[in-house]
Amino acid sequence: MSKEIAAFKKHFEANCPRIKVITTVECNTYPHWKRLIFASLNCEEMMEVARYIKKTFSNEGMYSHLRPRLGVDDNYLSLTVDIAQIQEKIMK
Repeated sequence: MSKEIAAFKKHFEANCPRIKVITTVECNTYPHWKRLIFASLNCEEMMEVARYIKKTFSNEGMYSHLRPRLGVDDNYLSLTVDIAQIQEKIMK
């Protein structure tokens, strides 16, 4: 596990303690993408993830394909963040 994914997971779990991260993924095809994988989330938990994204990674008025995104990875919900964002916003 890279230091970036370890920091990302630790930061997420500290800020969203009710949500269980079941595993992490470091993509071979796109090594700069780091993913946290969750089991199914209810609406309240999804709102908590959204608040985490907004609080941690928000840059008002700025859009980039490198920004955090929620998606599906092997039939599980995932939060994908670019390594540069982890370094800038979490590891500082």
